[in-house]
Amino acid sequence: MRSIALLLAAAGLSWGQASVPAPPAAPPNAAAALHYDAASGAVRLVYNGATIFSGQLTRRARATVEVGRGDRGALLEKIRFTDPAGVTLRLVGTVAASPEAFAAETYGDAQRRFPLIRTSSGPDHNLRNHAVYDRRFDWLLAGPASTVIEPLPPAGTFQLAASGNSLLLRFQPRFYQKFRHLDFYRPWTYDVWRQPVAGWSSWWAYEDSVTEADVRQVATLFAQKLRDFGYQYIQLDDGYRPRDGYPSDWTATNAKFPSGLRGLAQFERSLGLKPAIWQNVAIDDAALTAAHPAWFLPGPGSAPRRAPWVDFGLNGANPAAVDALIRPAFRQLHRWGYDYVKVDTLRHLLYDASYPDRGFLQKQGSSPELAFRQVLEAARQELGPSTYLLACWGVLPEAIGIANADRLGTDGFGPATLQQYNSFNNVVWRNDPDHVDIGPPGADVLRPVEVSMAGAQLLLSDPVAVYQNDAKLEGAKRSAPVLFTLPGQLYDYDPRATDNLRAGLRNSDGGANPGPVDAERLGALCPWWLMDISRPFETWSVLARLGENPLPAATVSFRDLGLEPDQTYLVYEFWTHRLLGAFRGSFRAPAQPAQAARVYAIRKLQDHPQIVSTSRHITQGGVDLKDVVWSAAAQELAGTSTVVAGDPYRLVLHLPAGFALASATMDGRPAQVTTAPGVTVVGIVPARTGTIPWRLRFR
Repeated sequence: MRSIALLLAAAGLSWGQASVPAPPAAPPNAAAALHYDAASGAVRLVYNGATIFSGQLTRRARATVEVGRGDRGALLEKIRFTDPAGVTLRLVGTVAASPEAFAAETYGDAQRRFPLIRTSSGPDHNLRNHAVYDRRFDWLLAGPASTVIEPLPPAGTFQLAASGNSLLLRFQPRFYQKFRHLDFYRPWTYDVWRQPVAGWSSWWAYEDSVTEADVRQVATLFAQKLRDFGYQYIQLDDGYRPRDGYPSDWTATNAKFPSGLRGLAQFERSLGLKPAIWQNVAIDDAALTAAHPAWFLPGPGSAPRRAPWVDFGLNGANPAAVDALIRPAFRQLHRWGYDYVKVDTLRHLLYDASYPDRGFLQKQGSSPELAFRQVLEAARQELGPSTYLLACWGVLPEAIGIANADRLGTDGFGPATLQQYNSFNNVVWRNDPDHVDIGPPGADVLRPVEVSMAGAQLLLSDPVAVYQNDAKLEGAKRSAPVLFTLPGQLYDYDPRATDNLRAGLRNSDGGANPGPVDAERLGALCPWWLMDISRPFETWSVLARLGENPLPAATVSFRDLGLEPDQTYLVYEFWTHRLLGAFRGSFRAPAQPAQAARVYAIRKLQDHPQIVSTSRHITQGGVDLKDVVWSAAAQELAGTSTVVAGDPYRLVLHLPAGFALASATMDGRPAQVTTAPGVTVVGIVPARTGTIPWRLRFR
């Protein structure tokens, strides 16, 4: 057998060498080793001591390899297979990655043709995917546009199939760290937060005038109306401290909070809710700085440096300062059972206090970035790994790997922020668009739907009177819990901020104003948001169309969504309770008014009765359907669903011609049956929150 080996890895592995040793703690910023047998067409790529791709070419081809390095050592390896006669080649093989790997697309014609934001819940089968990104080891393997990526069991395994007379594979190690310029992104050292984060924050509702009575009233109402829908966290923001900037008072309360933070946490837990709290790192205690000058950064002359919002700048490179001032407060919050801690003024510690003392910190063997991380790392260590930690405010790459989430912009709901960092969400951290207030007209549906479709953090923030109006709660109820999703795109819908980040831009004039990498709150909203949902019993897609302004009718191509163009799909709209019909190739999305959301479930048409929608959640089964089984022999559709006590639960069914519903039971009792154009609706009002069985028989 004649073979050639293009050995590109620094280790210089040979074709016959044993594979898959234990991977190193940090993967190398090095090319993959290509092993190609021209006679047999066998292709193998080895990286980080493991075979990451093994495949087969249909015919003899010429292989060439090009390796280039860009800014900050970003490495791009191009592996090209060509047929000398120009005949079409086909490459089929298996990508073997870590269980954290997922299929996605890089920017190309598909996005130019139909711009949208894509996410996935479960293994993603979308035909726009032509790449695999391994989050655990931060590498990307992408094929040409013709590539189809199909997830396989076990997790982290994919089939890659590509065809063309010239096939280009692109391999990029340290993809987010080097190409996206995230120096502290080391995903092999930390996990992303996978649980949903939804609840309430006091800031936008009451600002610093908040009282304990306000929080108790909201918490009681949430326990009654929203807890079982997924709203768990009650976050007290600024307004509880007796004085600003005194570390001895960071866990104390003023007269507005007679029960103290411990008593408030106990009350929230008694309601089945999770206590959450705001903290910052501002220190305005002249006596403390005089007694311990080495704990603080030096300013002009001999006085400690003072900076906006953080007052005396903490010297994070001094372990004694961190141990004395940071650890005690966060240790106490952990002891009192706070499950979520928002740490504010971080950008000011970095930009306003530490940046001006870069030379001083470098003489200590540190830097503003490392000193910043030492402060935040101390908070994390005291809170423990099970406490959700939100870094605030603005995009702070220096917090990566320590904070679970990042508030992307300034105060106030930021609808545009989620489309400027959509490729970061649940890969780098959880995106936070800030408080989601639903009081303004139209905001009660549009805002929570967008956050849920984005897979981001969802904290409502309105005065209690808003939640006393049940009519305002429907959008919030149907948008939570937020499913854990992964981005379907390894780029951002609006790349301006991340392009600045990649270029190395940072704030140069302090942290008072948004900088070049901070997400902008406002701007034109992406109208199309697609979530692909995969469950063991079915895969389907949910397409949301969001508009702050009126939107005209539009034709949507299934090919543009990454769905099979020759398949027939049923399309059902959640908010208008309407089956648009069965379509092949495309469907027509109706015009919609301003400040509206339309959410379409797109499911393959079956030759037997099937679910086309459910009432519990905008994903129309993604949250509530746990099992669905069709038995042709028994002419029966059966399954289980999670429901909320007192919340009417409906299964919306499509029945092909010749089928009729004979009986329907849910949770062991007869279900109510109604009909609407093209659908049969089966439902009950659940007596309890939890999982219920249902059984539908047909004749």
